[in-house]
Order: sequence, then structure tokens, then C-alpha cells
Amino acid sequence: MCIKKVFLILILMQITAAFAQSNRFGHILESKNTVIEDAVVESVAIYPRKAINSTKKIMRKGLLVRYKDAVATIIICHGFMCDRHDSGFLRCIFPKGKFNFLTFDFRAHGEDTQGQRCTLGRDEALDVIAAVKFIKENQALSKDLPVIGYGFSMGAVAAIEAQARQPLFDAMILDCPFDSCENLIKRSLNNIKFSFLGYRFSLPGQQLLQKYAFHPYIQSLVKVILKTIAQLDPQDVDVFMCPVDTVKSIKKISVPCFFICCKHDERVSIDAIKSVYNNASGAKRLCLTNGRRHFDSYFYNPELYCKRVNQFINDLLDEKIGYQSQGIIEDPD
Repeated sequence: MCIKKVFLILILMQITAAFAQSNRFGHILESKNTVIEDAVVESVAIYPRKAINSTKKIMRKGLLVRYKDAVATIIICHGFMCDRHDSGFLRCIFPKGKFNFLTFDFRAHGEDTQGQRCTLGRDEALDVIAAVKFIKENQALSKDLPVIGYGFSMGAVAAIEAQARQPLFDAMILDCPFDSCENLIKRSLNNIKFSFLGYRFSLPGQQLLQKYAFHPYIQSLVKVILKTIAQLDPQDVDVFMCPVDTVKSIKKISVPCFFICCKHDERVSIDAIKSVYNNASGAKRLCLTNGRRHFDSYFYNPELYCKRVNQFINDLLDEKIGYQSQGIIEDPD
């Protein structure tokens, strides 16, 4: 009888431990204490909804790095054609041990992508929502820790779309978010030029292509344009482009936001990033760097990039500026 009781208690303990490792939006697959010094590194599964109007869920993989004395948790949202491993290097921007980090694969990126489609931010917002809610329900993390969103390119757009739908983040770092899918396609079409007898011509039928860019029958042609002109190669990612209006969505966001963009970005123009920045309703900063291409601010000047990002977070956590807008910061040419 005693043996049966002990056996039953052990089973209950295992069930309780498994429940503690899980919540409605994901669960921990594996936990290690030796991968990163002084950190617990956990492979996690996250369960976002498949679509806005669907209760069915898909599974995405993630990596949670947590520290005992962390003061906030940073959710890193990667860009198009990247994954959770590619974006992991961004943890080095921040002081070691000060923040927890979650990196995860957007739908159609990384592992286990069968039956999934990338929408350049619209449905990826569902992935962001699930990731943040998984963090907020994680029993190993303090409920009082601020959650900061850090996204670049498509990941920045997805974070904006998610925050516009429901409050998730206490602050956001948004590196080179585009203003809308429509304008992204428009800029790509405008860059297509043909030369004949010394004259340059625009793409024939450009206005029609732009008008019907989101029609299912035009998608294949638009994808070719994105590949050849905007360097958004969808070869390994199933893409279905949908209307996404980042400028409209940012109007619903009132948390402090730090925008970053390269002056020479071939995908997101200065006017485009300024339109997003100007329509943010909360405290905000915009940093225009001398980066040479899309998402190049960090690689162009890592030291200055890290300094500015950490200054934004430190000011936020210390409540030094109330939090008031600091306007536009621009690198000298």
C-alpha cells in the first residue's frame, strides 16, 4: 500500500512539474543550465492562432534565455528570411544578465513550416501575441517585469500590428519597419527601369500591377519583382502578400517607441520611416543612421547602436524623461 502511495505521489509530482512548464500559449521543451553562463536556456514551443478568424493553432519554436536578476524581458522579432537562430546575436547588444530574451520563429520561417504562409506582418502579429502571452504566463518569470518588444524589418511591423490589436509591450524598439506593403511594392515597381536607345523607361503596366498586387493571380509576378528589385527572395518561404498599413496601426500605440532606420535603406525610405514615426501617438525617438542598406545600422556602427538602444531602455526603466519625446537623432554625413 505504501509503495502504491509513493508511486502515485511521484506521478502527481511529474504532472505538476509538467503543468508548471506549460501554459495556454506554449510550453518548455528542454531546459539547460550550461549553454550560457549564469543563464537558464530553454527550448520552447509557442502556439499562435493560424488565422484571425480561426481557433486552430500552429506551433512555432523559440528559445528563452532567462537570468535570475533580470530587470525586464525582451522579445526579439526577426525579419523576413531569418529565424530565431539568426536573430540570437542581438542579445549581445545588451548587458549580460540584465534582461531575459525570447527569440522565436515566425510562421513559414525556421523549422516545421509545412502548411504555413508568411504575410509580411499581418498574421505574424498572431505569433507575437502568443509569444508575449507565453512569457507573461511563464511561472519562472516575475509577473512584474516589463516586456520590451524589439523587432527589425518585418518583425518590427509584426510587433506594431500586434501591439495595435492589444496591449502587450511596455516599450518598443523598431528597426526599419516599412510604412505599408502597398508602398513597399510601389517602391519596388518604381525601381524597375528599362533602357532603349539611350532612354530609360518605367515598367509597362506598373499602375495596374500596383493596383492588383494583392490579387491571388498577380502574386507570382509580384514575388518575382520583390526578389529581383527589393531583394526579398521568397524562394524558401511561402509568401502571400496582404495589405498591411503600419502607419495606420502605429496610431493606436501609446507606449514609448524607439525607431531606427538607415539613411541609405533601399527598402524603407526616410520619408517612409518618418511617416511611421510621426503617427506614433506616444513618446518616441527616431534615429537616422548612416547605414548602407536595409537593417544595417547595427553592422555599420555596433558601438553607437548599442549605446543608443541601451540609453533608450535605461531612460525608460529609470523614468528619467517622464517619458518625453526626444525627437529625431541623425548621424552626421
